[in-house]
Amino acid sequence: MSRHDHRPFVEAGALPPRERDWLIPSALMTALLGAAAVLLMPVAGYDHVPPYFSRFVGWLNYSAVGGIFLALVHLVRLRKAGVASPVEHLKAQVRAKKGAALAAVAGMMLAGIDMLFFMWIKPEVTAVSPFWADEMLANADRAMFGRDPWRFFEGVDLSFHAWAYSFFWAVAIMATLVWLFAQKPSQERSSALLSYFVTWSIFGPLGQLALSSAGPIFYARAGEGSRFDALAANIPEITQKISGYLWSMHVNGTPGVGAGISAMPSLHIATASWIVLAFAGVKSRLTPLTILFALYIWAMSVALGWHYAVDGIVGALGAIACHAAARRYMKGRQRTFVPAEEPLFVMR
Repeated sequence: MSRHDHRPFVEAGALPPRERDWLIPSALMTALLGAAAVLLMPVAGYDHVPPYFSRFVGWLNYSAVGGIFLALVHLVRLRKAGVASPVEHLKAQVRAKKGAALAAVAGMMLAGIDMLFFMWIKPEVTAVSPFWADEMLANADRAMFGRDPWRFFEGVDLSFHAWAYSFFWAVAIMATLVWLFAQKPSQERSSALLSYFVTWSIFGPLGQLALSSAGPIFYARAGEGSRFDALAANIPEITQKISGYLWSMHVNGTPGVGAGISAMPSLHIATASWIVLAFAGVKSRLTPLTILFALYIWAMSVALGWHYAVDGIVGALGAIACHAAARRYMKGRQRTFVPAEEPLFVMR
């Protein structure tokens, strides 16, 4: 005799990604980048580790500010939703998701360490692969635009933009990371976090090694000729001072904050493009704004002489490739929930 089993049917489906699926490979890439920086020290002539600890402390402080800001925004939303005790409710949410909170803290610290390792290895890569691609990149720009692209900004007052170019870029990166850590676990979130580390740890150093170049602002100092001499009259004094500081560290082989010169690929544009991909991945309404921001950073990188336009194009394409690789990796790690199979008929 038989009868139907009336137990409810549970559909199979994808489980949320685990934090370790992006965190572990990110930690490995960071460790390898740091190890490479240590191994290249004798090549670069470094006899001590660059003094980057204060920068890391600053990274942690700004990260904390970003976290506090997001918490305040969430508290306001809870209050508007009529929650009696928003603070206690937020505490309960953090306790319930303690693993995710710890992963966010670890990930934010790791992101800062990874960026510092890149700053460390950047001048060392130049020692291994001296500048050689500037003329080729400048000619590529002229072929695409009919002139050296910085001339589109000739006569424009760039005083504000010289400051905004670096400041808003750094703030945008940190804000995007904090925002990602506050999102619910998803394949797109994990892919965006992983691609951040791929961009800094792999794409940046290898791209610099393959197409070593100084950029328009250093063109003459790199021995390439007078092609960009007129650029000096168009860029603000602060940009001139920073370029002088960087060149001094370059020729003296001095490790330190901000040391390292590399035009190709543009990590400014690569990371700005990463921000676009992060917001687009979760279909955020802010995506159009991030696109405008990326275009602004690209334009200013050219106007201020830090990069050839093609540096930004390659940087953007590299960010897309890194994001695609991260998505493919995360898809391979995707887990599917399959309920235990129950018989349709039970024999009695």
